[in-house]
Amino acid sequence: MSTAADDLLGFKDFDDIAVSQPKKVIEDESPSSSPKLSMFQIEYYQQFFNIDTNDVVERIINSMIPKRASASYLKTKLEVNPDLYGPFWVTTTLIFTIAISGNLANFFQHDHSSKFHWHYNFHLVSYASTCIILYTSLMPFLIWSVLKYSVDLNDDTNPDLESAPYIPSLLSLICLYGYSLAVYIPVSVLWTIPLSVLQWLLVMTGAFLSGSVLINVLMPSLKLSKYSIFLIVGIASAHFVLAAGFMLYFFHVPATAAASVIVNAPSPVVSMNATG
Repeated sequence: MSTAADDLLGFKDFDDIAVSQPKKVIEDESPSSSPKLSMFQIEYYQQFFNIDTNDVVERIINSMIPKRASASYLKTKLEVNPDLYGPFWVTTTLIFTIAISGNLANFFQHDHSSKFHWHYNFHLVSYASTCIILYTSLMPFLIWSVLKYSVDLNDDTNPDLESAPYIPSLLSLICLYGYSLAVYIPVSVLWTIPLSVLQWLLVMTGAFLSGSVLINVLMPSLKLSKYSIFLIVGIASAHFVLAAGFMLYFFHVPATAAASVIVNAPSPVVSMNATG
């Protein structure tokens, strides 16, 4: 038999031949296939508390110092990762700081005679919480509603650019306004000093610092609206009125009332015996 025939009939080593294996079907693990969470589940709210301490401290500092945060701060930072952790603790701390400091201011401003009995006003906690919660809820909603109504982004051809115009989400506005109240925590402690000039100076300083940050951060979106002037004036005025309202209601005592001392003791009765 010839050599060619032996090669055809002989056994050969097939180790070098790759044998294809059937591929396993891999299930799609993309986020779109994950079940959607309901707002009635605790897991739904975990995404709003996904932040560390350094970020919270950074956002608090940015809310107090004008021009520290860039004009794109709202879009590149708060819009990407809005949180409710910082705003929750800022507003909660401010509520109790105002309530405690307001009672201390009331204690310092009264005459402590033997006939005067001072008592703690627990209603200040509910008053302060109502005012703060309404402010941090209504103002973001009003700004978001006006921008939604008055801004048209249909002509935006490059939305991925950092400088591209956009309308901030309601959650990012709530986050921004929550942090904006941080400046009033130290201010409320200083309001206990019963000096009217100092109290008003603190009102203007706190409102200017925090209000400037609000307007600077919101300006890229505000200037797109045809009501931009009204929005800017409204934001600045509301922030000043809030600070003035805190001071006047919880801390301030008019000079005439502070100078007058009210004595509740009965007036002495002088009796004269007539003789005759």
